[in-house]
Amino acid sequence: MSQKNDSEKMLRGSWLLTVGAVSTQIMGMLYIIPFYSIMGGEENLALYGYAYTPYAIMLSFAIAGLPGAVSKFIAKYNALGMYKTSQKLYLSSFIVSFGLGIISFIILFFMAPILADIQTLYAGDAIWSTEDITRVIRVISFAIIIIPLFATWRGVFQGFESFGPTTASLVLEQLVRIIFLLAGTYIVIEVINGSIRTANEVAVFAAFIGGFAALFTLMFFWFKRKPHIDKMVASDDTGETLSYRVMYKEIISYSVPIILMGISISTLMLIDQLTHNNALEMANVPEKYHHEWFTILNLTTHKLVMIPTAFASAFGVSSIPFITKNYFLKQLDSVNVHIKTTLLSTLIFTIPAALGLLILSAPIYTAFYEYNEFGNLVLLVYAPVAILFALFTVTCSIMQGINKQWYTMVYIVIMFAVKLLINIPLIMQFYTVGAVLGTMISLAVGITLNLLTIKYFSKFKSRTLLRPLTEMVVYSIVMVLVVEVIYFLLNRHLDITGTMDAIIMLVATIPIAVVVYIVLIFKTGLADAVLGETAQKIRRKLRVL
Repeated sequence: MSQKNDSEKMLRGSWLLTVGAVSTQIMGMLYIIPFYSIMGGEENLALYGYAYTPYAIMLSFAIAGLPGAVSKFIAKYNALGMYKTSQKLYLSSFIVSFGLGIISFIILFFMAPILADIQTLYAGDAIWSTEDITRVIRVISFAIIIIPLFATWRGVFQGFESFGPTTASLVLEQLVRIIFLLAGTYIVIEVINGSIRTANEVAVFAAFIGGFAALFTLMFFWFKRKPHIDKMVASDDTGETLSYRVMYKEIISYSVPIILMGISISTLMLIDQLTHNNALEMANVPEKYHHEWFTILNLTTHKLVMIPTAFASAFGVSSIPFITKNYFLKQLDSVNVHIKTTLLSTLIFTIPAALGLLILSAPIYTAFYEYNEFGNLVLLVYAPVAILFALFTVTCSIMQGINKQWYTMVYIVIMFAVKLLINIPLIMQFYTVGAVLGTMISLAVGITLNLLTIKYFSKFKSRTLLRPLTEMVVYSIVMVLVVEVIYFLLNRHLDITGTMDAIIMLVATIPIAVVVYIVLIFKTGLADAVLGETAQKIRRKLRVL
């Protein structure tokens, strides 16, 4: 019964986080449409992209893996009934995370000129100078002061198996950030006739404003949940507690690999950022294409590709407390159930979403931005990488859950080495598409190593995944074939280069694709096999499945 209850709790938590993650991803995708229009195209957006990747990497160091480590620590000691130890940890973690935010802000602020210099090494007559990039990086660095604090707070809630506060704070943070970003850039460019650089500075400062929205949301939930947590602490009759030295030694053992996991995708993007334009220069690609193609790679297509991975982050984060608890209680059967549920629950949605993105890459890119033949091509190649991003994220979370995070750290370093080794040759050969291929190969290496380690230490029976995965692929292909027929017929009457025609194509194809796939997985019982009681609840509500 406990195993079943844990599975239901994990799925419920996963769905809560999925709602938050998917909502924020959709908002993050939709705001690009007016933002792109306000800013005036890929080249003007390049400055925004140049600032965001170094910021994302420094933010991962500032957070220091604390949310995941705190979540895992609290889940472990709560399972042992040591609630006072959990309380001692989370109270001190707030101070530590705020201190790390201050230190990381100072580092990024003063390193900004160096980072800008590296990115403009072969810039030639590029429109964005070292000074421009430096200013924008310094503006966004202010957000690092507060984000580690509320990120750690989310980890505390998750350690207590409470996922609603994370969902609410994610949505409000993104909503406030986008409103400030769009309103601010519109006022700068359209009302006061300011510069594109100033508009970019306002856009990145929105991260700081959104952070405050998240902080106040979590504070609200904290006062609501604190009486329940206090009761748990009062029930601790173990008579045991750990010293700060012992606690933080354990936290560091958890957090260092989490830091690497947190910066992994951003580092892959940074490798592209530091090599893309330089490799194009070596391949004698005209300077006028460098900024545009870089923005297509690291911003416009990346925003779209990351949408399916929202499922992975949700299921990965929610699985850690449950896998950790059962692993430390040496209940490997329960661990394997959670591993299987986590992998399949992620892929049942990520696979069709990625294939749909692939088949509809041209109208999607046109609808969200404008027709760009090269952008369509990059998105076409990039779309399947969404599955690899998802698998990498979720397998790293599972490795954290079974306490093999140090193996993950080694594997991530290997992955970076592979990317560094092959990126420039691939870009010189295939231009921007080469960078996508480099990411694809390096992720595949990391995922393979993670899966082999999970199988070895948890005694996981990978053959149990074969049938449901085969069904997912088959039903996704059926969905794609149906969409392809409709897309082919529409393409005879509509112009793919027109924004409205592209939107009509998406409105006509996406709902049909969703219905076809949902009907297939529910009528065949795949949804029940993967989602359990959650599938039954969906069936009862919809009444047609």
